[in-house]
Amino acid sequence: MSLASADLLTFYDSIGGVTWADVGNGYFVAPACDVLQQLKEYGAVDVGADRQPHGLVIGSNGGGQSYVAGPGGAVYRTRTASLDEPELDCVADDLRQFLELLEQVLTRFARATNRRTSS
Repeated sequence: MSLASADLLTFYDSIGGVTWADVGNGYFVAPACDVLQQLKEYGAVDVGADRQPHGLVIGSNGGGQSYVAGPGGAVYRTRTASLDEPELDCVADDLRQFLELLEQVLTRFARATNRRTSS
């Protein structure tokens, strides 16, 4: 079983990583080299109904919560900063939906910033 979905592999082949340090607490999708280093040092994260170690930590929200991609493509967010026995919430059914949610956050942030600077 591959730990990475086809969408995640395509993302890393095309994009690499995303850093929005100034949006809220920040939003980060780690580059592939960081994801692989995390995997090497700490192993995969338990995700899914079977709670097996199949998830890859792909980023964070800058507030201590991590984003974990499951092998089927779903993206989860940790409830706390700990990955030892993480409690996860599914935030997107696939990487595309996750990236669209990040885009919505950026759009709201940009609109709010424009309103503040226009006043």
